[in-house]
Amino acid sequence: MVIQSDVFVKAFILTFFIFLLGIFIGIWLDNTRVAQVREEYTQMDIRSNDARLQTLYYQIFKNSSNFCDPAIQENLKFSEEIYTEGLRIDRYEKINKLAPSLIMDKKRYVLLKLRFWLNCIELKRACNASYTNLVYFYSHYNTTMQEHVQSVVLMDLKNERGADMMLIPLPIDMDITTIEIIKEQYGIKTTPTLLIDEEIKLEGMQKKEDIEGHIYT
Repeated sequence: MVIQSDVFVKAFILTFFIFLLGIFIGIWLDNTRVAQVREEYTQMDIRSNDARLQTLYYQIFKNSSNFCDPAIQENLKFSEEIYTEGLRIDRYEKINKLAPSLIMDKKRYVLLKLRFWLNCIELKRACNASYTNLVYFYSHYNTTMQEHVQSVVLMDLKNERGADMMLIPLPIDMDITTIEIIKEQYGIKTTPTLLIDEEIKLEGMQKKEDIEGHIYT
């Protein structure tokens, strides 16, 4: 009986040690991912400041020749970069269970998307560009099945139209002042809501063909 009890104690200690080791490794991996995301966001902040200066340049020199095409291409590159960052941050958020929330980093990501949208508006006016700005307002904290379906529909449409459509997803419930102003300006109270070219507002889930009808009108 003494030998059997000793075996159980050793087994318990070994199991407990492995359990603690697993927790520590999990925390270390999560913190490593957070550190990696923040390092990447530092790089994105530099890119965002560059984009902000580009916007100022567009406003000052919008009547100059030979700047529209490269400016639009650079803004498209910026779009691809922040889209890639969005996929990465979403992946990290899903697997990070032990580390502190990445909410502040997500807010920085949203600010990058806002900068992209403003650049799209400025370039479209300055260069008489023909692409469509499509802003997708959704809930970050209370995501619904309708929003999941709407996201898939919009990504399909974006993949089809490519550079002819600028897709800008923005959460309405992350306490970002600029988005609060936009919500007040356009009367955005529910999700999902779409805003097409800063003029057409569509509330509730929209079918692909219905969105296309407003784009092509």
